[in-house]
Amino acid sequence: MLSSQDVNAIGQLIDTTFGYSSTGEKTYQVPAGRSITSKLTGEPGKEQLVVKFVTVVTIGGSERALIDAASPQKRELDRESIKLCGAYIDNLRKAFKDGTGKSLKTKQTNSVESVELLNYSNYSPVRQAYYRRNTVYDVSI
Repeated sequence: MLSSQDVNAIGQLIDTTFGYSSTGEKTYQVPAGRSITSKLTGEPGKEQLVVKFVTVVTIGGSERALIDAASPQKRELDRESIKLCGAYIDNLRKAFKDGTGKSLKTKQTNSVESVELLNYSNYSPVRQAYYRRNTVYDVSI
């Protein structure tokens, strides 16, 4: 169970509403064109951290390239999103340890991806889509 001081410390670390820290480029090593945000949810004793990865992808050809698991573009996006979400959690744990002296324990419970087409034209083979991954972690001290 997280104390109110622990929740406050996590909240300050994941705040993306103001300033340069909102981009995450330096703090969490998120490359340009990608976004990682998170929020703390749940109830006392069952706190969860939801990490959201979003990027815009240009598809040259069929949108099946982002649906088919055997597609190289899909595999690359999956690999990159999992790697960046893992790095985000590692950096969050390190920053929490540096700030409070306590160890933040996280256990991944769920990870879901989705693809949403942004534009579609019969006359152009180029399409853009949102690629999203939501990963849920159980959080404890």
